[in-house]
Parts: sequence; C-alpha cells; structure tokens
Amino acid sequence: MSEKILNLDNGITALLLEEHIDNNEIPDADIADIWIVNNDKAWNVKKFLVRIIRHQDPKIFLKPIFLQKSFKKTYKEYKNYNLKHLCDGYIDDLNLKNKLGSIQFITDFIKKSNLNPEIFQENDLLKKITAYYYSRDKNIEFYESSDSLSGYSYPRIEAHYDSIAEAYTNTRLILNNAYKNDFLSRHYVDTSHICKKCSSGFLNYREECPKCRGHNLQARVLIHHFRCAFVATENTFQQGEKLICPKCKTELKNIGVDYDKPGKIFYCKNHTCENEFQKPLVGVHCINCKTEQAPSELKLEKIYNYELTHKAITEILN
Repeated sequence: MSEKILNLDNGITALLLEEHIDNNEIPDADIADIWIVNNDKAWNVKKFLVRIIRHQDPKIFLKPIFLQKSFKKTYKEYKNYNLKHLCDGYIDDLNLKNKLGSIQFITDFIKKSNLNPEIFQENDLLKKITAYYYSRDKNIEFYESSDSLSGYSYPRIEAHYDSIAEAYTNTRLILNNAYKNDFLSRHYVDTSHICKKCSSGFLNYREECPKCRGHNLQARVLIHHFRCAFVATENTFQQGEKLICPKCKTELKNIGVDYDKPGKIFYCKNHTCENEFQKPLVGVHCINCKTEQAPSELKLEKIYNYELTHKAITEILN
C-alpha cells in the first residue's frame, strides 16, 4: 500500500488513513507523527478507531488521530458512533495551529516514556486509560449517548468492550476502583434512574390502572352541575351537541355559570376491568429487558467526571 504522507506545520508529518480504514489495517506507527481520518464511511471509521484504542502498543493507542472537518456533516448522521470522542477531534483543512502544543506533548510523552506494550494487558486497562488521558491533559468525562446502556457513556473506555452491557459494567467498575484507590478524583455531574435488572436508562414511564395494572387508559373530564350538585363525566351529560344534566334534565350552557369542570377521572379500557379511578399508578417499562417496575424500584446512579490524581501521574511517569 502506498502511504499518503503530508508535511504540515512545524515539520509535523501526517498520514492520511483512507485506504487503511477501508482495509481495516493499522499502519506503521513510526512513519508519521499524526494520523488523519479522511474516510466518509462512518462504520469503517468506528471499527478502525476501536482497533486503535484496543491495541496494546502505546505508539498505536496513544497516536494523535484527527478527523477531517469536511466529513463532519456525514459523521453527524451517525452521532451514536461517538467518533469525535474516540480520537482527538476535528481539524479544519489540515490546519494544526491550535493543536501544535498538544501534538508535541503527546509525541514527546510517547518517546520519553518508553512504555512497554507488555504492561498494557487487558487486565490492567487502567494503565492504558491513565496514560491516554495524561497525554491529552484531559479529564475523563461522560457524554450522553443513545448507543450506551444507561444513556451516559465514557466512549473511549467503553470502546474496549463488544457488548454494551459489559461496557457499562466494566467501565464503572474500573472508574470506581480507581477512585477508591486514589488514582482518580471525581466530581458529581448528574443523577440517573436506571432499570433495576439490566441498568438500562431507556425507560418508558406510563400511567397504569391500580386494579389490573393495564396502561390503556382514557382520561375523562368531570362536570359539576351547580343547580343540582350532580357530578359525572362529560360523556354522561352529552346529548348530541348539548350538555343535558341526566339528574334534573336541565341544559348546561355556560361554564362558570351553570357548571364547572373540577377535574378528571381515568377509565381503564381493558374490557375485563373497566375500572374508573382518579389517581393512576405510575409504572416503568424497561425498553431493553422488558422488566416492569415501580419508580421506587429503579436504581439510582450518580454520574461523575474524573480527574487523574498526583498518585496516578507519578505512576505513569515512573
């Protein structure tokens, strides 16, 4: 394969990745300082970036990789792929003016640290994570994503796993253990309510009949006739275009004068139930595992952003 290498600002060399992405082949890490994604096939780009993230060689998984901004509109159609969070973001027309400092820091870190690929085994993923975020001078931040289990994702860490359930469970376990062992500090950002069984955040809240727990309900407006104090649903008064009180046979013409509407009741359309009631229950249906539960049964999850501690940085540099 003929390599497409460009000479950019400050002597930085860049490898264009279009053919490598089409062939899902990882290039030699030493032939260019940075890699640039110039491929419009979003799924192929995602597969390639995931391979890079999972690679054991720090020259590969720490390599500065940028998306060309000209493809941003195409990638936006696949926003659940989180492409910009799986690399170093976008550059516009190969302009690196705002990236030179960070690129130099990353390349210097890779050269000076002389990191041994053997230390980055799967069972010590935390070292890969801390090395990456230190080299980027970034915190580990969550992003909202419809492609994640709970709706809150740490895309680069979760990219190490094939299953979204494994990605959710293992990522939180790694981050929580790192926090407990003082490798990460954390900052509260949000609270999420998730399924008690599978931890999914994709839930359907719906009103339910307290008698049969059905959710095919109809809200019916109540009418209060002032003159005879009769109260019933609006359909009980309806006679053609008129409202006629079934108790005293008087026509109700003016709301606020003849009658008011004090509220509504619910009617269960389950033909074996047909219950009428004022206060429905609220049920929660999990889209992912189909579990039915009450709001009080949902798991509460705190969402944090994380920052490398002095202890973590010392271990990386040593």
